Amino acid sequence: MKSTPFAVSAIACLILISLSCCNSNKESSPVQNAVVSNETLEDEVWQMEELYWKNVKDADTVAYKKLWHESFIGYPSFGDGTANKSGIAVWIPELHADKDLTFSYTLYKKDVNAIEDVVMAFYEADEVWTNQKNEEVRRERTKFTHTWKKFGDTWLILGGMAAPKKMPEQE
Repeated sequence: MKSTPFAVSAIACLILISLSCCNSNKESSPVQNAVVSNETLEDEVWQMEELYWKNVKDADTVAYKKLWHESFIGYPSFGDGTANKSGIAVWIPELHADKDLTFSYTLYKKDVNAIEDVVMAFYEADEVWTNQKNEEVRRERTKFTHTWKKFGDTWLILGGMAAPKKMPEQE
């Protein structure tokens, strides 16, 4: 069978297209089809919770508010109702109001659960104030839950709830 220039060109184009598709799929598949494990997402969110508390300890309300989605609504442990992003940091300056006391905290991770691209963190935090002699003056425990979602490279809190919890010696 005699090949025509058109047939040779058509076969060459088909081969090039096939090779191009195969190579582009091989190059893009790991990026496009990359699946991040739930454990990785949960670890990332727990790191965000630790950053949250570092901001609280440092009284950095500007950095703290960057952790919250613009449409956030939550049920904080302070006040009588829900709060949006604009009112979420009002409790932080109060922690540092007495300049003779130093604020610190301890976190107790209870559970972190990823469901697709949404991660919920459940934990308790001891808020501790010590005097200049490093003697504990006050300790309070609060239960927290935060729901996080990643937007691009940024994790943001969509919602949450906090409530006081009795200390073990109070139960």
